[in-house]
Amino acid sequence: MTLLICKRLVLVEVSVTTRRANAFVLQDMLGLPVKEQNAKMIVAVEEHVCQCGILQIPHAIMSHCNTRYDCSLRVCPFGDDPLTLSENDDEIQLLRCTASASNGHFVLYFDGKASSAISASASAMTLKHALQTIPLIVDIQVSYTTGSTLCRDDGMDNIVYITFTHNPGPLPPLVAETFGMDPESVVEIAASTSFGMLTDHNGENHFSVKGNKENEECSNRGICDQTTGSCDCFNTNGDQYAGNDCSEVVTSPITTCPGDPICSDRGVCDASTKRCICEDGHTGGDCSQRSCPQGLTWFGYPSSNNAAHDVMADCSNMGTCQRTTGECQCNDGFFGSACEYMGCSGDDSSQTSCNGHGRCLSLRELALNHKNSDGTSLPIQYGSDANEPSTWDADRIFGCDCDEGYGGFACTLMTCPTGVDPLSNSTVLYDCSNKGLCDHATGICRCLAGWGSSNGSGSYGSKNDCGRRKSLRGFP
Repeated sequence: MTLLICKRLVLVEVSVTTRRANAFVLQDMLGLPVKEQNAKMIVAVEEHVCQCGILQIPHAIMSHCNTRYDCSLRVCPFGDDPLTLSENDDEIQLLRCTASASNGHFVLYFDGKASSAISASASAMTLKHALQTIPLIVDIQVSYTTGSTLCRDDGMDNIVYITFTHNPGPLPPLVAETFGMDPESVVEIAASTSFGMLTDHNGENHFSVKGNKENEECSNRGICDQTTGSCDCFNTNGDQYAGNDCSEVVTSPITTCPGDPICSDRGVCDASTKRCICEDGHTGGDCSQRSCPQGLTWFGYPSSNNAAHDVMADCSNMGTCQRTTGECQCNDGFFGSACEYMGCSGDDSSQTSCNGHGRCLSLRELALNHKNSDGTSLPIQYGSDANEPSTWDADRIFGCDCDEGYGGFACTLMTCPTGVDPLSNSTVLYDCSNKGLCDHATGICRCLAGWGSSNGSGSYGSKNDCGRRKSLRGFP
């Protein structure tokens, strides 16, 4: 994986696959090479995904710009709503390392971000510092149940308690990756409802705790300014909030919900929590903003093995939500109310044109129109199984099916006559019978010396396909 610095962003290059029908659309939009991968006409392209920089500030997390597909907007601090006091559990994850304390190290990942190297002999303080090198982790507490060494191989278990004191809400589990440790070494994490307990050498059960504090933008007590990454805390109806994440109550007691008028006349005030319950189409702590359509994310971290593109996000993480109108402003090449479609490359803004010389079809439809190398029809069922993760894009990525005489990813090129190579026994059809060069501006073959127009069977004809060897003096 290659990291490139662009402006203030980190650009991560990863590989993805898509069908050849749309590969050149991607190549045109991303400016990247396309490489044929296998006989199924799957092609690999390099996809540029922005992984935005992270800024750590006290008691909150702020990303430089990771809410938009191109990282151009800032994210505000997230925090716990100060008025919902019944939800006050910090997340506690458990770790047990069974290994020799003298060999190798491991790394812990949190939401896809890696810690610094952790030695098998690390102390609780060393482990804490290693975890806090992950920018997403603001502050944690680490404690050992046995001894002062992280990993043990003497039959005794050291259960490590990792308490996330300033990361509210249910959190993704830590994931361990070992380096140079003995093959029998094991690093276990207990952090989920299905695997949330570890039993030590004395038979005592230790339980993880799933955090239940809200993890909300501006603690649901302010509005985020995405140009600055700062929260504008509510100060309405005599009720005032403060703090970089708006989690501090300035005036007590709080009398009602935020908004002027209350909940901006776009929601109902919950008398017990003083939270606005917004009507459909509106969002924000005071219901003053419009919500945008959501779609399955184009880019994001896999949720498990062979599972991705399964999280809903505003504008499918491929556009910007206009909070004043509730409409998505899609990235070039994408369309739909939630930017859920990758369109054909053409001249119109909807990206559904093929320059008037073809039809813009989904991958599912293109597969049904598939032809063999000899031109015969060979339909392929692509996306017929809704539970097959590899065909998630069947109805989302579109490509051009060009009219007769036209080709190219946007149907802008004129095609030349095709024919079999007269010097081979293959039935594969080539432009200009593999004995000439196609001029895509005119659709006319420029035959190599000694070759000319044929009838499609190697004899003289008017196909202009370069499929006939000319008779030359002194040659058969």
